[in-house]
Amino acid sequence: MFSGHIIKSIIRKLTEIFESSGLKTARQKYSYTSSGRTYAGENVYAILHAPRGDATEAIVLVAGWLNDDGELNQSGIAIVLTLARYFKRWSLWSKDIIFLITADSRAGPQAWVDAYHDAQSSSAVGPLPLKSGALQGAVIVDYPFSHRFDSLHIIYDGINGQLPNLDLTNTAVSIASGQMGIAATLQKMWKHKDTYKDRLDTMLRGMTKQALGHASGPHSSFIPYHVDAITLQAVGEGWHDEMAMGRTIESIFRSLNNLLEHFHQSFFFYLLMQANRFVSIGTYLPSAMLIAINFTIMAIALWVQSGRPPTRNIASTAFKEKRATTEVELIKKDGMVAIAPVRGIMVAERKLFLPLSFVICVHLCGVIPLYSFNHSSGKVLTSSSSSSSSSFFK
Repeated sequence: MFSGHIIKSIIRKLTEIFESSGLKTARQKYSYTSSGRTYAGENVYAILHAPRGDATEAIVLVAGWLNDDGELNQSGIAIVLTLARYFKRWSLWSKDIIFLITADSRAGPQAWVDAYHDAQSSSAVGPLPLKSGALQGAVIVDYPFSHRFDSLHIIYDGINGQLPNLDLTNTAVSIASGQMGIAATLQKMWKHKDTYKDRLDTMLRGMTKQALGHASGPHSSFIPYHVDAITLQAVGEGWHDEMAMGRTIESIFRSLNNLLEHFHQSFFFYLLMQANRFVSIGTYLPSAMLIAINFTIMAIALWVQSGRPPTRNIASTAFKEKRATTEVELIKKDGMVAIAPVRGIMVAERKLFLPLSFVICVHLCGVIPLYSFNHSSGKVLTSSSSSSSSSFFK
């Protein structure tokens, strides 16, 4: 999208803005190939050391230069740079704050968070020159236009169905709708009327994303590392401006700053029906367990039945009757005597080689789609988003 000279100028200018705010600044380069595409770029980040902290915990504020739809995140970048200067003036912070500007909204955050936890590929992703403490939370800003917005779309779905702690989502909803008067929406339900149909639609959309396991935004890269993260996306045209978005982020960071320990009290497994309504794991898990138990009970019953000899049907007609003789056996045990049919106490031989071989072959066949997905080009694979996450610095 931009030439190499312009890219270097952008990186240098972002670094100068962070340094002029009195923050320690560093860069990170990455370049790797995935699904037939090359993702290359350079992340810029700055660390605000907490005046009242000991650098053991940190919060991350992220903005991709390009958002998930490939649009220039112009207002999002401006908000992050402004808040970096604004937060520096405060002395109330007990946790370090990391301001991260990534090249795009997929490869950049993934490369940065991998390197932060020393889980990156040394040949493809560069290390981080500066680090802070354990990440307690992350907030991503997606504001790709300059006009006022109508509502705040909160994106929370992670990779492989992982979700952030519900307290983080509730905090964002409470601050946006309660304090700032900004409508909070979920799962692209822009006109949620709080009806049964809209609740069901929202819940099914969330279940579908969890089942597919796709990444839904930059926040998805943080959740596998047990870092609760959400994306705040400005949508529509209304009367809320950048000031309202900045105040919302400020309140969320002040709430995270007051945490005495990591999020753990609320739910990690839930289904959201609306911004203020959810279904907890204690409600939907029993029904799922009952369905699973049915398969187990049926499998045990079939296993027991397979050990019994087959029964013979005795056919009788008006012209000819055939009476079958049943062999019996005398059983003595513990001073008691019983007569039982021989067929009832016989155990049939189970031939397990064929079914076990079939099950093993079916499991091994799962390697075929796994290999295909990992080595196929991104052009032949359907994406969960409307556009690909091609790198800005490509």
